[in-house]
Amino acid sequence: MIIITSEVIIKKEHWEEALELAQKHVNASRLEDGCISHQYLISPEIEHCIFFYEEWKDRAAIDYHFKQSYSLEIRKNFGRWVTNEIDIKFHKVE
Repeated sequence: MIIITSEVIIKKEHWEEALELAQKHVNASRLEDGCISHQYLISPEIEHCIFFYEEWKDRAAIDYHFKQSYSLEIRKNFGRWVTNEIDIKFHKVE
């Protein structure tokens, strides 16, 4: 299993759009065969911050996921809306 974590801080003017897009992305991702768990959380400490936590069966499932239209859409929009450098971490669990 591979766990992916990431944290994005969204510009205030795009906050509502970002939340809608995050929910759409998570809902679609959960339907993928290789998805074990996918969720987003709103930080109680950092304003306009979304934390993503994902569990995937293997790298092939992640590669498939990253090619989906909803993954491309969130990457494109968040790339324009964030105030931080997006740091996606991969954690392999044996």
